[in-house]
Amino acid sequence: MKQILIIFLVLISIDLRAQWNRIDTSHIRDSIIEGVYIPKNIDECIEALSKSKYDYLTPVLLIIPEDSIDNHYESGVYFYYRWCLDEQSRLTKSRLTKYFNDLGIKNTKNMQNIILHTYYRKIHNIPIRFNDVIAKYKDIELREELKYKKRLQLDTIDGVYIPKDIKECFLELNKILPKEEFEKFKGLKDISGTIDYHEFLGTWIRNNWGLWAGSRLQVYMLDRLIDHPDDMSSIILESYWEWLHGINENWEKFDKKNQ
Repeated sequence: MKQILIIFLVLISIDLRAQWNRIDTSHIRDSIIEGVYIPKNIDECIEALSKSKYDYLTPVLLIIPEDSIDNHYESGVYFYYRWCLDEQSRLTKSRLTKYFNDLGIKNTKNMQNIILHTYYRKIHNIPIRFNDVIAKYKDIELREELKYKKRLQLDTIDGVYIPKDIKECFLELNKILPKEEFEKFKGLKDISGTIDYHEFLGTWIRNNWGLWAGSRLQVYMLDRLIDHPDDMSSIILESYWEWLHGINENWEKFDKKNQ
């Protein structure tokens, strides 16, 4: 039963990493969200980008090569946030997201790039071939999913050992923390002080232990119904502090969930 559950979680975790459960889907069909009109399809996206509020895009897209678009706008553009495409901010999922989902596109940055490439071709008077663009990004997502699934089986990613459970997180933190930082962390007066490590040590944990990009530790957390990397790293830090102080009831109970 345990193995069946893990396999199931591996399959659904592809969607979880792109569209976390906490995203509000109650406005998925609304045409306006927080005062912003949400395009319903690619034609309305292009029409919107042609208006003055987005005119900062055109001068740049007129001079850069098309194959540099994805990297140039990697951090996200204005409409990416206004149209509720941002996948990591827990914003409302929009009807534009659903439109792309129905076309087989799950990753919201790919949605942004499809819109940019389509608009680029329009202002350069290049044949758009929208279906070809969709097919290209579906293929990219397929390759990303295969890579992601492979990561879930690895005990080491990019030279970093990936703990398989909460106890191994403690042992690894003991190894990697410099002595001074270890003493500071252990010396925190109470567990609430671990919040100060959310941006420093927490970020390292989220990025290097695959809590965003996929890992066996991510699956372990999903198995215990912890579905966001911020929450995963918080539990690790809080449990680590308790373990260092001989408080074992909470993390042991957490470890035994779904076993």
